[in-house]
Amino acid sequence: MKMRNVLLLITPSSAGRFAGVARFAKGHGWHLTVADRLTHALNGWTGDGALVTLRDDATTLSQIRSLRRRGIPVVDLTIEHPEIRLPRVCGDNAAIGRLAADHFRARNFRSVAWFSTSWGHQHRLRCDAFSEKSLWPGDEPFRWAWSLDPASTKSDDWRELSRWLGRKLADAPRPIGVFCFDDADASRVESVALSAGLRIPDDVAVLGAGDDRPLCESQTIPISSVSHDLETIGYEGAMLLERLMASGRAGAPEAPMFVPPRGISERASTDALAVYSPLVAKAIAICRKNLANTPSTEQLADELGVSRPTLDRAFSADTGMSPARLIMRLRLDEAKRMLKSGSQSVSEIAYGLGFCNPAYFTNTFRKLTGSTPKDWKRAAAQMQPTSAAVS
Repeated sequence: MKMRNVLLLITPSSAGRFAGVARFAKGHGWHLTVADRLTHALNGWTGDGALVTLRDDATTLSQIRSLRRRGIPVVDLTIEHPEIRLPRVCGDNAAIGRLAADHFRARNFRSVAWFSTSWGHQHRLRCDAFSEKSLWPGDEPFRWAWSLDPASTKSDDWRELSRWLGRKLADAPRPIGVFCFDDADASRVESVALSAGLRIPDDVAVLGAGDDRPLCESQTIPISSVSHDLETIGYEGAMLLERLMASGRAGAPEAPMFVPPRGISERASTDALAVYSPLVAKAIAICRKNLANTPSTEQLADELGVSRPTLDRAFSADTGMSPARLIMRLRLDEAKRMLKSGSQSVSEIAYGLGFCNPAYFTNTFRKLTGSTPKDWKRAAAQMQPTSAAVS
């Protein structure tokens, strides 16, 4: 097997992409040379191919042009510059946006917003898909892109950005779900919201992208995030580059290969059901206090001082569900959190949440989620990334 000398020009550093490339390289005799956009000593580099993330900076663009002029195959692992013709393996940004929209719709959020500090082609793809999929009748998602706003005279000024974002959050209807381009942007939203005295997720639910676990899980309120499958992108990009190196750049695909997201890692920042009726909010608060022994609909109506039909109508108008169905959803949401933690058995979870026996819990869980508790737990574990990701 001939050893390939392959250049990695991947910035910012991405553990997920590196892991995928390294897995392929180990089995195919590659020697990897790692560079970054600040490396100026590439003019004399000789090798067989390069994996890159094409960004806006002039240094990276110049380096890639130099490689191509020398006949070295290059595969781009992003789609930030679709106008530059390169073979590409990249994330499906539109699918990421649609998945985020589905996440908020499932939680009854009628007001949603997009936030990003910068703006480019990938931002547009995610934002447009999120906005189109999240539309409720008569509602238009907010688009908060800091670098596009005339107010952003100092794009790198944290205090100016914080004041601007604080005004956006203060003027927005609540509750609101905010989908952010990446986890760094999500952490900014959380910081500004908490500083303004807003509750997360009750007033502002925050969803990032990239599932950078150290970043997401170290926040005051751990951040939910779309799991961008960067490891598969790295592996598939390496596979494509191997084919191009073997064929002398011939047969490069015209269209990019899009890798779908793996799902959403749900954390506390979106652990809410958007409620707009004070009556429904009070009812849910009562039920959350003891999910193992929730009151019947009649008992709940009596405790709230309303009739059963009044309570039913309020729940239907606000959530589209009956009180009994919503209470069951609260219990299953808690069951998912307990399954994900892995500290209790299915039987312990069933009895702990007030189900009469584990079989009834399993049948109910399967009916409403499409999988058994054990299968759901296994799938959730497989979705967790093996390393941190950067969008």
